[in-house]
Amino acid sequence: MLPNARSEFLAGCRDITPVLVGTVPFGFVAGVAAVGAGMTPLEAIALSLFAFSGIAQLVVAQLVAAQSPALLTLAAALVVSLRFLMYSAALSPHLAHLPRRWRIALAYLMTDQGFAMGTHHYSQPGDRRLRHWHLLGVGVTLFTVWQASVIAGAVAGAQVPAAWSLDFVVTLTFLTLLVPALRTRADLAAAVVAGAVALAVSGLPYRLSLVVASMAGIGAGVLAERAHRR
Repeated sequence: MLPNARSEFLAGCRDITPVLVGTVPFGFVAGVAAVGAGMTPLEAIALSLFAFSGIAQLVVAQLVAAQSPALLTLAAALVVSLRFLMYSAALSPHLAHLPRRWRIALAYLMTDQGFAMGTHHYSQPGDRRLRHWHLLGVGVTLFTVWQASVIAGAVAGAQVPAAWSLDFVVTLTFLTLLVPALRTRADLAAAVVAGAVALAVSGLPYRLSLVVASMAGIGAGVLAERAHRR
């Protein structure tokens, strides 16, 4: 049976479900961190709606807690979000034909998980004309669950004991995305190099290590792919 918009959307909602196991505690931690940094629950929720980026929200919370200048906080959030430029470049060949309202909505809903799911879905054979509905289903599901989790964390606030050490769920969330994506030598080279560089430059301020490691990983993946073709 040929796919239609509804089936693609529901498939996206269904396919992202396993990732939600990590999304819920990650969002909860983001909400708790924002309130713990001195924001009101309403401010924490507003930040989540405005940014919709777990890493950016955590960075902002850390800098707010340190009473950093607003301009510096915004710059740091921008730096850790530069990876979305790479995501956009990778998906643009598949989405460039869509109306502007579609591209704006999908850009707002784009996440690391959504990008991983989207690139995988578009790499599959078959009719691709309605696959943006799948991407929308992924994004809407993640957005809804994330915001609900952040709201729960913001309301709970500082009542969560520090001994729970919930920060580890952030790492687990990204590991669940990374492992299934390693399908080729180029993927493996990019992951290994990016991980090694991230550790080597982890002392850089404002999470610049993420950007540097991303660039290094991309370069390693490109070189590995060229070597394989030769």
